[in-house]
Amino acid sequence: MNIIRCTRRALLAALLPLVATTALADAWPSRPIKLVVPFPAGGPTDTASRILGQKLAERLKQPVVVENKPGASGTLGMSELNRAPADGYTVGAMHFASVAIASLFPNFKVDLAKDIVGVGQIEWGHNILVVSPSLGLNSAQELIEYLKKNPGQFGSSGVGSPAHLSGVMFLRAAGIDATHVPYNQFGQAITDVATGRVTFMILAAPAAVPQVLGGRLKALAATSPARNPNLKDVPTFAELKMPTVQSRTWSGLVVRAGTPKDIVDRLSRDIASVMAMPDIRELLLKQQIEIPTESVDQFRDLIRRDVEFGANFVKANNIRLE
Repeated sequence: MNIIRCTRRALLAALLPLVATTALADAWPSRPIKLVVPFPAGGPTDTASRILGQKLAERLKQPVVVENKPGASGTLGMSELNRAPADGYTVGAMHFASVAIASLFPNFKVDLAKDIVGVGQIEWGHNILVVSPSLGLNSAQELIEYLKKNPGQFGSSGVGSPAHLSGVMFLRAAGIDATHVPYNQFGQAITDVATGRVTFMILAAPAAVPQVLGGRLKALAATSPARNPNLKDVPTFAELKMPTVQSRTWSGLVVRAGTPKDIVDRLSRDIASVMAMPDIRELLLKQQIEIPTESVDQFRDLIRRDVEFGANFVKANNIRLE
């Protein structure tokens, strides 16, 4: 009899964590969800996250509260996500930039390939090579020839940012050199390129397109697989025989590893449903945000691939914090 009682107690002890986890998942969400955006308000990742968050709140029947946590190319926000309980009440908006340059920050202890789980990609993005119209350059090749004869600079929003990595890709593909000028104030970087103080910048499309259409900047090439629909006369780098300059960026929502599978699956389903809504797609397209078609499994593979790519790219090009 004692053996039977012991066996029952052992079985109950083994089942209790499973029951508790299932109950947690069934009750979720019972309070507001925090969405950590590791970049300043107004950028593509922040915009896409807020658009998605509003509709997601309707489906989950709980508020989705966006909290901007900028700094260190998004790694500060990812650190905050990793410190939060793995209960689905803290979601992060992860960007390619954080993944690509994570190895630059020795104090960043989060393994983005293992400690974080993707629940849904929310955007693709690409960059546009821009110069000042005052330079009189009408093609990427003319810019290359110009830089061969003149000392040049290229701007970015910081070391390891997509603009920085894209600039390095362009210089390596063209076999030329230019000085990297990182800015703390993104608007000042655009101003300095527009006035010709800085020679060029490979600028995110949502920021570049309005400036180009307004005549403040001149577009020479795009890093995307296809031409930007609003800049149909601007060729891609692939068309210019520089296929290695393919800095297509992305954003997606993630949670901590260890979050109950039922919650992860629910979030993934709801994000996919929201991303399929015609009004959401229209809003994102108006912001120059490309709509992803990849599955959540493909998104998780993308994270893993870009963690490896970023570490290798940073090492191969000797990129360091300045």
